[in-house]
Amino acid sequence: MLSFCRRYRKCFIWAVCVLTAAFGLILLSRSGAGFAQWYAVHLFPLFPNTIGRLLSPLPFSVYEFVLYALVLGFLCFFVVLAWDLFRCRPKAKRLLSGFFRLVLWTVPAIFLMLTLTCTVNYGRTPFGEAAGYDMRDSSADELEQLCQELAAQANEYASLIPLSGEGGLSLASVDLKEETKAAMARLGKQYPSLAGYYPNPKGVTFSWGMSHLRLTGMFSPFTIEANYNQDIPDYEIPYTVCHELTHLKGWIREDEAGFIAYLACRESQEPALQYSGTLNALSYAMSALYSAGRLESYARIYDSLPEQAKIDYRASNRYWEQFETRVAEVSTSLNDSYLKANAQSDGVQSYGRMVDLLLAERRSR
Repeated sequence: MLSFCRRYRKCFIWAVCVLTAAFGLILLSRSGAGFAQWYAVHLFPLFPNTIGRLLSPLPFSVYEFVLYALVLGFLCFFVVLAWDLFRCRPKAKRLLSGFFRLVLWTVPAIFLMLTLTCTVNYGRTPFGEAAGYDMRDSSADELEQLCQELAAQANEYASLIPLSGEGGLSLASVDLKEETKAAMARLGKQYPSLAGYYPNPKGVTFSWGMSHLRLTGMFSPFTIEANYNQDIPDYEIPYTVCHELTHLKGWIREDEAGFIAYLACRESQEPALQYSGTLNALSYAMSALYSAGRLESYARIYDSLPEQAKIDYRASNRYWEQFETRVAEVSTSLNDSYLKANAQSDGVQSYGRMVDLLLAERRSR
């Protein structure tokens, strides 16, 4: 045992130092002393302004291809290891030793990077508080009024959007990257924490795999990229892109990122984005209205929607039904555990808390 420790002494020292730094930052971010807010404002922007800016011009998701390379690398490693175990045991032993060293060097570094670009930001001042919203319980009447207002907006925007052959939203004529970045930058004039540089959002090549995991988008904390699923129905895409771009400003909580994405789409000058943000926000609000037992109001508001919106909602239901598999259940369970580990005690239910922000913002107007 002593010889084993001496052999990997430098690796162990590195791992202990890096992990201690990472856990120290996490404890500081949850201490309530304002460290996370200071970090989000002053230090986190270094990442999108350096790594994000460097990788932004590339027309593909670097994170996606890094994941493919890792999977391929592990497969090759185990094939070589199996061959060496069969033909040359000493060579296999050296291979395992090198792999163990690599793990000790890289895993702590990956965990520290995740801490610096993601985990610490969970402790920052909540967006509703930072924006000065009156965050409190709301009545069912307020919720119903919110749904009516969003439905009225959907009717307004639906007459302006480009249509697909099925009659729903088509993004074929929309410059998605520039319009979403412009929408986020425009919102940054109202909320300073959202101002500044935005890297290009990137569609994932293997989007079919994301759909099987029930993922519409994915923020990469290692390459600082906003990735989105290109296969999902068009009306979900602009909202998803703005959601992932929000993470690049250090707003990591899912309910906050969803709400900010709605604000960005609403303030956009592109009808397709306005429509996308409104329909996604309405989906959350209508779900809450249904859960509140206002079934007649739910049916009446849904009936008032434009035909374009109903077509898009039906297309979304059809699309996601094909991915209701065991893989999707495991993905949701893992995501739930990750959120709870990062002080979002409601787990996946925190996505529903976006409605509280919608109601609070409505009261502020």
